[in-house]
Amino acid sequence: MNVEFLRNIPLFATLSDQELALVAERLQAEQRVKNERLFRVSETSDTMYLLGRGFVNLTTESGLTLATLGAGSTLGEADLFRNARRTLNAVAAADLEVWSLSNTALRQLLQSHPMIGAKLSGNFGEQLVQMEGYLVDRLADVPALGDLSRATLVELARRMHPEHLQAGELLFRANSTPDGLFLVESGELSLRPVGGVADATVVRPGQLLGVQSLLTNRPYRHDAAANQPSLVWLLSPADFQAVNRAHPSLRRNLGRTINARLDQNEQLKAVVRLAQLPLFAQMDPQGLQAIAQNLVPQHLTAGEPIYGLDEPGDALYLVEEGEVELTVKNNIGVVEELARVTKGGFFGEMSLLTGKKRTEAATVTRDTNVWLLYKTELDALVGQYPSIGTSLSQGLASRLAAAEIQVDENRFRRFALFANGSQAELRDVAQRLRPTRYRAGEAVYRAGTRGDTMYLVERGSVRLQPYSGSSWVVGAGDFFGERAVLTDKPRSVSAFAETELDLLTLRKDDLEALMMQHPALGLNLSRALSQRVIAQTAPAAPAGSVMPAIAPIPDPVPAGRDVAASRTAMPSVAPGEGGPAYVSPATARRRRTAAEDRGERKERRAGQPLALVQWFSNLSSGGKVRAALLLLLLIWLMLIAAPMALINLMSGPSVASGEAAPVSANALAAVTDRAGVAVAMASDQDLAFQDQLVLADQEVVATPTYTPAPTGTFVPTATPTVTPIPTQTPIPAATFTPQPVYAAPVAFVQAEVAAASVEEAPAPSLPPRIWDGRLDGLGVSLREAGVGSGQQFWRLIEVRWQNEQEGGGKHNIYVETLDEGGNRLVGIPVTVFWGDGSMTLKTEDKPAPDYAFSYPMYAAGQSYSIQAEGLPSDVLQGAGLGDQARRAWTIHVNYILVFQRTTMP
Repeated sequence: MNVEFLRNIPLFATLSDQELALVAERLQAEQRVKNERLFRVSETSDTMYLLGRGFVNLTTESGLTLATLGAGSTLGEADLFRNARRTLNAVAAADLEVWSLSNTALRQLLQSHPMIGAKLSGNFGEQLVQMEGYLVDRLADVPALGDLSRATLVELARRMHPEHLQAGELLFRANSTPDGLFLVESGELSLRPVGGVADATVVRPGQLLGVQSLLTNRPYRHDAAANQPSLVWLLSPADFQAVNRAHPSLRRNLGRTINARLDQNEQLKAVVRLAQLPLFAQMDPQGLQAIAQNLVPQHLTAGEPIYGLDEPGDALYLVEEGEVELTVKNNIGVVEELARVTKGGFFGEMSLLTGKKRTEAATVTRDTNVWLLYKTELDALVGQYPSIGTSLSQGLASRLAAAEIQVDENRFRRFALFANGSQAELRDVAQRLRPTRYRAGEAVYRAGTRGDTMYLVERGSVRLQPYSGSSWVVGAGDFFGERAVLTDKPRSVSAFAETELDLLTLRKDDLEALMMQHPALGLNLSRALSQRVIAQTAPAAPAGSVMPAIAPIPDPVPAGRDVAASRTAMPSVAPGEGGPAYVSPATARRRRTAAEDRGERKERRAGQPLALVQWFSNLSSGGKVRAALLLLLLIWLMLIAAPMALINLMSGPSVASGEAAPVSANALAAVTDRAGVAVAMASDQDLAFQDQLVLADQEVVATPTYTPAPTGTFVPTATPTVTPIPTQTPIPAATFTPQPVYAAPVAFVQAEVAAASVEEAPAPSLPPRIWDGRLDGLGVSLREAGVGSGQQFWRLIEVRWQNEQEGGGKHNIYVETLDEGGNRLVGIPVTVFWGDGSMTLKTEDKPAPDYAFSYPMYAAGQSYSIQAEGLPSDVLQGAGLGDQARRAWTIHVNYILVFQRTTMP
């Protein structure tokens, strides 16, 4: 291979003649014929080619030709340098003369001559994968990085880029912002202080530059210039933060090696801060000054982890500016916020002083400046100043005692029996309680056994089963088994662990001692037992009892809603306009029983006339007029027409002659004119009253009329016929004649009534969704579940957003899951998606004002999507840190979501 041929290829243009000769030694000459493939799509990249003669077509997988390369070109170097699979086909367009460089030969060359790799990386524009092995070994030889894992070193090597410097060229200037972390590969650099007040410091290959400024985010204090042609590896600040997020040990290892200390003003400020902290309150000024002189400043960016769970405690942290979040894992593995440490606070001291592993994780929530006191520095100070050790021991003892009391209080105040107890009472209770655990399905005790222990449920649930067959469940914070202890009788129920169960047991003698020593405990126990007795001995309703009229029951108010607002929003129903209120059978039985026990059945019978008045007042104006006319007609029939008909019936000739028939016939026609009544009722839409009248008319039974006995008929004779003497016939009095009502066709009336009922029953629809209008400005959107009618799904009924002030600086996604009645549902999986990742956690029964689900956010912009699982679900899209003006910033905000299990109408 001709060296001049290599010099004309851009990839090797910066190599010296000696370096080009080394490359030429490893090239292999090959001959290829026309249409022969050099490589194909998706093959492993293990060779690069240099064309000496001929042409090569680069084609896609479908056969489309993208380019034709000739002599002096390189093939396959990009895939080889990135360790990627082939993305194109290479086919000889004519007979070829090529030189090949295998991956193995390239690695051997760069391992022995790293300057060639650095130059090739610079010419290629990216770090060569073949340089990773060399750089990892190189980084491992640096004292500040030697303790890092190989995975961390590999990530560092992949992100470092070469920088070539000529003699006298500046790498960075004093008072400029940090440009990154530098590793000298070859050559020599000098660090010159500003003003020349001190001698320059020489930096040689294998040493780091810029660590102090990078960690503290402070300007450089020196000029860095090359004394001769030099090569340095650069890790930018952005890449440093990316590596440290995945491998937090990087910052800690670098921090131990730097010699940065607080300046004079910062030390004075630190002494004042330390004196205000409880841990250092009893320390003398000399000890405080010694600690301040050994504090190391560091700058931490938002989202950066400081340390994790179970890591060794190697430093104490004091927050100068910013905020740090401390988190722990609860019993089911869900991460919960423990505390937030802001300006003037400190953390990490317990593990440092006790030598135990970290019991919490620390994460930066906004850009923060901290002062560190490393364990090695503290141990040295304790040896020089014994008073520091004494003061820290006293402060640690106070902290441990306070922490122990606080833990006891938080643990036992969850139980109603101990909720109001003092610290002294809770300590006495804690000394007598014994923890125990049962597996799901395991029997705690059985009915009929002797009971000398009561139980308090700390976690899980217990099913209590009496002989009667019915059962009930007791959950966390409740207690059971106390009756047998107090009455000295056998157990009346069996107790089985419904789930994995953690219990606290209290024996009979311990309970009696506590009740004697703390009467308030006995009072709480008596109240709880009284409530249970009342609940279990409530009388049942007699069969067939009549349910009294009761007011409508409002729907339950969903968790987290304003009760007053919910009551205001309930529509009021005017008398006579709404239908009967629905009441559950259990509620109706309870109300009937209470009413009958108070002797209200007599009052209900006495109130029946009032019900008739209430019915009349509920009629419309037209209905009232027609009811009045009907009442007058009945009065006329009873007081006038009926007596007159009776008189006429008593008068035989008049009845027989039919003279009274018109009056009674008219009266009966008025009563039995069903068509007129039906039309009148239908016109007022009082169909129920119409049906009652028609039914009553159908049930009238025909009664026999009076028929006079036949009289003897005289045989006509020749004698004159006696003319009967006319009798006085009463003249009918003027009577009220109702105006005839012209009936519309029955079919037309029924059609109008049906149409009216259709118009009055609007199609069911979902209630409006509560949507914070500020979400639109953030680009947050909602994707609906898209289910069909009658199908259940999770409907997002409320979405609210809190800015940094409203949310108190927190950065969480809060979720509540409700059933159809607005009650909290526990154990519902909720998934948060981001990029290619996701996390699913279940809702918990947390006490107010905590939400059932919370997830901390660390990414800005439209990074997260949220949905409930188990049913089709609405999805909130585009959540993330940042406000409307600074969407891409990690400004702390909260999202509050309420999912409700809903059936699509």
